[in-house]
Amino acid sequence: MPLATPFVLAQTDSHGPCPVPEAGSVDVASVKASDRSSGSVSIQSRPDSLAAGGTVFHMIEYAYNLRSYQITGGPGWTNTATWEMAAKVDQPPADWPTLTVEARNNISHKRMQPVLAQRFGFKCHIETQELPVYNLVIARGGAKLASTPANATEKNSFSSHGGNGRNRMQGTGVTVDSLAGNLSQSLGHTVIDKTGLTGIYNFALTWTSDEGDGSTDAAANTSPGASLFTAMDEQLGLRLQSAKGPVVVLVIDSLARPTEN
Repeated sequence: MPLATPFVLAQTDSHGPCPVPEAGSVDVASVKASDRSSGSVSIQSRPDSLAAGGTVFHMIEYAYNLRSYQITGGPGWTNTATWEMAAKVDQPPADWPTLTVEARNNISHKRMQPVLAQRFGFKCHIETQELPVYNLVIARGGAKLASTPANATEKNSFSSHGGNGRNRMQGTGVTVDSLAGNLSQSLGHTVIDKTGLTGIYNFALTWTSDEGDGSTDAAANTSPGASLFTAMDEQLGLRLQSAKGPVVVLVIDSLARPTEN
């Protein structure tokens, strides 16, 4: 599995209105109210179409490749009302079968942006806010990361999976900065690499959480184990320190319920 794509807004210092989305070959989309729960979301991207189900908040997350803590503003129904959206693409990319997963995802993200603008009247701007973050530092006993051999054939490989409260994150030939980016996804806050480590490393990290698999007795079935914070210290020799720092966020300026198709 490739490394998680860095968040779009984290890659730019530019503030002001969000760029006007390019309509490209995406036809005007069909949007209908849905009876799915607000926590349910589905995205299906094909060469000639894009379909999504969920809240408009979920669609904004997808369109701009963001996490929930990077989006603010909007009316109350942004996180509660759910929709089913379907858009057709007039001219599918001829090279779609040969594109990488990352390239296909980038195309799909951009396809969602004009749908939001056309059907939801979506407008936004970008600004920096002081928000909770985590600083990633070297623990007192020193880092325990294994350097990737120079002749290693596998590099830039990252995987993460979990179930029933048990989690595992593994990297091969990855930077600590990439590790911080993936930890941001797990923690729901920006993680800033302050270790000063510049090499590439192999690591395996296991921990337990109380999220379980959604069943009422999941936590009871989970064996006690290290939390993510403890596991980072004991297994990788790294610490996560709570702090406040500047985070670039997307602010919703305008959003309206879609009109009839």
